[in-house]
Amino acid sequence: MKSALRKTIQWILLLCLLLGILIQALGFWNYNPTSVSTKTRIGMVISLIQLIVVVWYGMSYGSKEYSFKEVVKNWLEGVITLIIFYLVFVISLPQLFSAWNLWGVFFPVLTSTSALFSGIIISLFFQPFIFRLQERLNTKQNVLLLTTITLLIFTLSAGNSLLTSYSIFGLYLVLPFAWGMLISKIKVSKKVLFGLVVATIILLPAVYYLTIKLMPIQTPQGFIFSQMNMSWNTSLLMAPSSPLMILFVVTGALLFRSSMLGASHRVFSILIPAIIFGTTSYGMSLWKEKLQLLLAPVSKKVTVLLILSLLVASFIINFIFVKFILSNKCVQRFLNKFDENNLDGLVKLLEAGLGFLKKHSRSIILFAFLIFLSIVGFYTVRDIQSASDFWVALVFIFTSKFGTLVLSSIFLFAIYEIFYVITTRFWVSASIPTVLALGIAIADGIKMDLREEPVYPNEISEIVNWKTLIPMIGVQTLIYILVGIALLVAVIVYLELKHPYNLKREKKSWVALIGSLLILITPVWFNDEDSVIYYISKGFDNNPDFRNPPDSTANNGAVLTFLDFIKVPIMDKPAGYSEHAIKEITKKYQKEAIAINKTRKNKLSDQTIVFNLSESFVDPKEFPGVKVSNNVRDPMEYIRSLMTQTTSGKMLSAGYGGGTGNMEYESLTGFNMGNFSSALTPYTQVTSHYEFYPTIGMNFPYSSAIHPFKGTYYGRIDNYRRFKFNKFAYLGSKYKIYDQKSLGTSPYLSDETAYQNGLRQIKSRKGGQFINLISMQNHMPYGDYYSPNEYKDNVSGSSLADDNVKTSFAAYTKGVEYTDKAVKEFIAQIDKLNKPVTLVFYGDHYPSIIDQSLLAKYPLKMHSTTYSNKYAREHGAKSKIVPDKYVATSSFIPMALEQTNAKVTAYQALLTRIYKDLPAMTINYSSSDGFELVDQNGKKVSEKKLTKKQKELLKDYKLIQYDMSAGKGYTLDVKGFYK
Repeated sequence: MKSALRKTIQWILLLCLLLGILIQALGFWNYNPTSVSTKTRIGMVISLIQLIVVVWYGMSYGSKEYSFKEVVKNWLEGVITLIIFYLVFVISLPQLFSAWNLWGVFFPVLTSTSALFSGIIISLFFQPFIFRLQERLNTKQNVLLLTTITLLIFTLSAGNSLLTSYSIFGLYLVLPFAWGMLISKIKVSKKVLFGLVVATIILLPAVYYLTIKLMPIQTPQGFIFSQMNMSWNTSLLMAPSSPLMILFVVTGALLFRSSMLGASHRVFSILIPAIIFGTTSYGMSLWKEKLQLLLAPVSKKVTVLLILSLLVASFIINFIFVKFILSNKCVQRFLNKFDENNLDGLVKLLEAGLGFLKKHSRSIILFAFLIFLSIVGFYTVRDIQSASDFWVALVFIFTSKFGTLVLSSIFLFAIYEIFYVITTRFWVSASIPTVLALGIAIADGIKMDLREEPVYPNEISEIVNWKTLIPMIGVQTLIYILVGIALLVAVIVYLELKHPYNLKREKKSWVALIGSLLILITPVWFNDEDSVIYYISKGFDNNPDFRNPPDSTANNGAVLTFLDFIKVPIMDKPAGYSEHAIKEITKKYQKEAIAINKTRKNKLSDQTIVFNLSESFVDPKEFPGVKVSNNVRDPMEYIRSLMTQTTSGKMLSAGYGGGTGNMEYESLTGFNMGNFSSALTPYTQVTSHYEFYPTIGMNFPYSSAIHPFKGTYYGRIDNYRRFKFNKFAYLGSKYKIYDQKSLGTSPYLSDETAYQNGLRQIKSRKGGQFINLISMQNHMPYGDYYSPNEYKDNVSGSSLADDNVKTSFAAYTKGVEYTDKAVKEFIAQIDKLNKPVTLVFYGDHYPSIIDQSLLAKYPLKMHSTTYSNKYAREHGAKSKIVPDKYVATSSFIPMALEQTNAKVTAYQALLTRIYKDLPAMTINYSSSDGFELVDQNGKKVSEKKLTKKQKELLKDYKLIQYDMSAGKGYTLDVKGFYK
């Protein structure tokens, strides 16, 4: 009868403790008391529960020495519970996944995933030593020793937040465990027990005063304490009354000693899952975030049901562990290896670990080497000026971006694994990721110096233009690269001959190959917010900033940045996108086109329109921190004068040192880069998905492009085919580039060459036509090409950091002057023609000469001007339209149509309304996505401040752009919308 009563009491106590552990995670976040004293009382209750758990655990292990097997068994149950629980956590809250937590799952003691769990495991490890020590001492000596240690530990930690921010892996919980062991072996007289009970009652007010009244007010860490007291671990260590709380628990254990003794370890193992559920950070986050998200406000009834559900889950996991896992023969053999004293068991565990490391040493060393290569990819894109910069960067990488290092190395290792299985040669296979990692890092470093952006995956095809890339890379750098490759090949050949490590293929080799291939395709989903891969990559600290590639590369490293850009998000899907919505918009602007055309007299197809993208054309006098002397000719003298007579303004550019293709895309299509969700290149990531892509050229009987350079950049050959251009003349094409002329020692053909070919094309046809004319004269690099160059001694300023930069800027300025003269001659020639010709002249981006950070006053403002020749003006074209100070490149189409007085299509009517009724649009430089609106004073305009009509117009524009970028292309089926 007594045995049954004792077991009943034990089960009641166990259930109370289980509920107490679970309640701390689930109950109190929904009950959020405002007063510090109430919060502190809750912290005290939770601390008492944890102490009771550890003391009772100690009581069950006080009768004899236990082997290391007991430690491993409890640890194994905890790890299995953690794995199950973390899977539930990640599936429920994938946005909170962190690779660091995986370390905590498999090494919970080292990382103190749960201080209570860690304390129990460490206590079990020290159990034999404590047992032998207590056996050697008498009762009084044991009590004196434990009392002294208790007072010492909690005196040092009381009120000290620095010492208690980390619990030292729950090590101090060995103390209440040792008290429990001692209680199981000693008998206390009724007199002593009575005295302890009386002392407990008397000291209760002292506990209240020290913990609730004095602690939060008097100590410097009081505020921290009041904020953290829901964490039992912190509050227990910081509270001055903690030794008294241990006294209360010890007194209670002595009082109910006979009822608490005899509980089996099988019963105690039920506590492990509950401890994991209730005391890990995953548990706190899961219950709080998930319940607030789905059930807020959570009722008390729901809270109780969830607590009971977790209680049942604890029993189920424990049952599965005992019934199926512990009884498994393989598990039994594993556990039996540690059926010795704890030190011998620990030595065996360490030997097994060392054996594993030795067996896989090559792979481990290689992975460490790949981490080193990934670190190199951080440094090649950073401006390291001193040893201090080097160490600061290294500390940042290892403390804040270690996850990205590991993720980069995983991909490099997957490449090695694939080649190792295929070739069976270790050194050859290891060289492949080495070359790739260093290649990307070096390429990023070179391109970052030239254009302050990394190498993108879609640019790999540009390798076919290797002859034109060499001047940008530099011959000396190229020689270093070739010598390095030669040395690497020599080393690999030597190692393969003298120290070969060849793979003997087995079934697991092919499994590794398949797994590695699967890993390599995952970057396709890195930016897909609906995929698991997206959250996994985020869990490794991979947070790319697509609108700020330099910072993104510096933060994520060269390798991971390259992978991030494999498939970038194109455009967020606008609300309400559907075929029906698109058809309604097309009808709306067909009516708008009819209204606009009532005031227009010319047909666009009768006009000759030239869109002239002048490479890197900017007013040298508008560079920040640069002065061009008045003692020399204004490099933009003619164009500056022309702008006062024609439609002109400042164009908002979406790039620095590059992005020519993006500006060209905007001008030809009317779609704005600001609507895209990242810094993509539409010519490779949007238009490539279509057989036909609408541009202004389709509205003419004949359209062509002229580019006195290679035609393969930005995939122009294929893109102009998609645009249905009739002709593309470039160097090496079947259409000859005539009058080829370079200026000085420049490697590029002059703007005079471009205009001569443009003029030849204009004269070649009687009717209207569209010409996309792209110059190359002012493309980087900016060497000392021109002699004489009067600007060398007439440019100055703080932005010209050294003589090399000054020389480059002087050469660039001279190039602008040559462009200015070429434009003047071209306009003089088209003015003689008896056909309507309109020239839209614009620069695409700043040259990469001065530091991009000096151009922080975004948006970037380029010059643009639209000129209609004399004949066009005599036949209905305007000399100038109401000028805008700021225009978007995507507004060139409606501006050209208004100036030529040409009728519009439905799509062009939409662009006209965008141009007329909205502020100018460009990309958002202060964020990783989105757009900025700029008024005619150059000030940003919040989208929220737009009128209802403007917001509707903007929504229509976004829907149409989405339809022709990431959507279904419904507008292509609407007759008359684009043409």
